[in-house]
Amino acid sequence: MYSFSSGIGKSGKDLSEQQKIERRERNREHAKRSRVRKKFMLECLQEQLLALRKENMNLRQAVQEHMPDVATDIFTKVVSERALVLSGDAGSTPQQQAQTSRKPNCLLVEPDFQLISALMDSQQNFAVSDPSLPDNPIVYASQGFLNLTGYTIDKVIGRNCRFLQGPGTDPRAVDIIRRGVSEGRDTSVCLLNYKADGSPFWNNFFISALRDQNGVVVNFVGVQAEVKQAPPEDFKEKLRKIPLPDDMLNDDDS
Repeated sequence: MYSFSSGIGKSGKDLSEQQKIERRERNREHAKRSRVRKKFMLECLQEQLLALRKENMNLRQAVQEHMPDVATDIFTKVVSERALVLSGDAGSTPQQQAQTSRKPNCLLVEPDFQLISALMDSQQNFAVSDPSLPDNPIVYASQGFLNLTGYTIDKVIGRNCRFLQGPGTDPRAVDIIRRGVSEGRDTSVCLLNYKADGSPFWNNFFISALRDQNGVVVNFVGVQAEVKQAPPEDFKEKLRKIPLPDDMLNDDDS
């Protein structure tokens, strides 16, 4: 039999210290993942904001040029409607209510649950895959993903996301994504993808492993953000700045 005075107290203390160390390590890892996710989301929102501002200016100029007699009335009405929306007095449409009710099931750990909730609330372009199925197929795609890529939902569900790749896709970027998936870590990379009509677009892509309460990876979420009006050199520079394994640090420029 074990002696309470000789062994158990000491081992209990050691276990408690070990638990503290593990908890600190988990907290550091969660904080690191949170910073990466917030940085990516901020970059996406900034890109969307710039695009919306440009579109707004073009619309204002078009109205002013082609409808000068009613331009002032139109602008006044738009501002009034915007104020109603911001105040919440305009009510919500059935589509908005459906989107609000479609919340992720909180079987994920809290940081991953918050990530999915934020993606849904901000109507981002994203898809969710299931690594427990052969070839890690997509099991959910947001409307934003469909709008961006031009694919219909029946052409997306059940397929691995590699169908977005094409002749101009850098295999090094694909390998970075593949390694991130195999290691279950958050990964961000800029790469050339292709829409359903074959037109290429620069995709600022972020993928994250989603874990359940036991720490098991149950899904992956991939977020797409189209980046416009930037030369390829910028994306190559972004690629170089991403932390890579030692055997991938050497490229053609070295």
